[in-house]
Amino acid sequence: MTILKNNLKRIFGKKLNIICMIIIPIVLNILIISMSTREIKYNIGILDNDSTQYTQDFISLLEKTCNVKMLNNNDDIKSMVINSDVDCAFNFENGFTNEMILGNDVYVNTYAMDGTNSLKPIEMYVSSYISASKEIGKASNKDAESFYKGMDSYHQNEYAAEYKDFASASTKGVSAAVTSLGFLAFGMVFLMSFSTMLILEDKISGVYDRIATTPLKRSQYFIQHLISYFTVAVIQVAAVINIIPNIIDVNYGDTTVVIELMLICCIFALVCISIGIAVSRFSINTLMAGSITTLINLPMLMLGGCLWPREVMPENLQKIGDFMPTRWFLKAAETVLYGDGIMKAMNEILYMLALIIFMLILSFVIKTEKAR
Repeated sequence: MTILKNNLKRIFGKKLNIICMIIIPIVLNILIISMSTREIKYNIGILDNDSTQYTQDFISLLEKTCNVKMLNNNDDIKSMVINSDVDCAFNFENGFTNEMILGNDVYVNTYAMDGTNSLKPIEMYVSSYISASKEIGKASNKDAESFYKGMDSYHQNEYAAEYKDFASASTKGVSAAVTSLGFLAFGMVFLMSFSTMLILEDKISGVYDRIATTPLKRSQYFIQHLISYFTVAVIQVAAVINIIPNIIDVNYGDTTVVIELMLICCIFALVCISIGIAVSRFSINTLMAGSITTLINLPMLMLGGCLWPREVMPENLQKIGDFMPTRWFLKAAETVLYGDGIMKAMNEILYMLALIIFMLILSFVIKTEKAR
């Protein structure tokens, strides 16, 4: 097992290799997923010229999810929005609540930058709340006491609502887990580079030719290379799956799901390794090998959905991405994370296994030009 031990020393002997394969995937997971799951807290300006129980209750509701700044008539609301002192502002004019109780159609004056989609959630929330309040006002028959009783019932029903997801994990949770695996794939494709460069180095330095004069068979040489890269892959997968959930809000499911997930990750690792070995067999120098692996790595990551959601890409690119092994990997992982079991992902697994076998046969059967 001399080749195996030597490869592990060569890989882990360089700090840059450890950073690229293990540290970078973990750091990217922490940064990207933390940003995507972070709760947005808006800075809201309120000019309350009505000063009724209704407006005060509404302001109290907003304060639970937003940073509310109370304004006065001397404030230049438009300038505050333009200068980003507040994200948006709402003005309740004098008599607003009374008109609502009388059943009249009323509107809250809203100040926000045009074309700012990020404010749509808070604008929709305010619009929905005002619309519900107007309906309660019409049903109260111009009686203030009935109106406020109706508002109390509305608040109770709103917070009594309970939402349940009957899947093994929520869609949001699965999405975060799949995203994290996409960045794990980013680190695993570096195995392609290692399996390419280490074998190529042996060929260029003459180590590969000298092995032919020893009792060590060529097949044993490549098998030990495969085992060394696979060992690195297992360390990658184990590190990410065990460390990430302890740092950010990502859940890979119960023990059964985690085991199935690790198996899929290991199969994808073999895909990367087999491609790397094929590249090393057909490359005649390191420049050629580096260029080929770059041309393979980037489309795999981008079109497969590892770096961003596939939905943001044009339909034609999505169809091309369906033939990428990264797509098969993430689709199989998503199936398992939803609790459907690994057998439901068998098509994607078979695609990856077929690619592994094809690449290894291609590497060992076809004779190549000697590296230089």
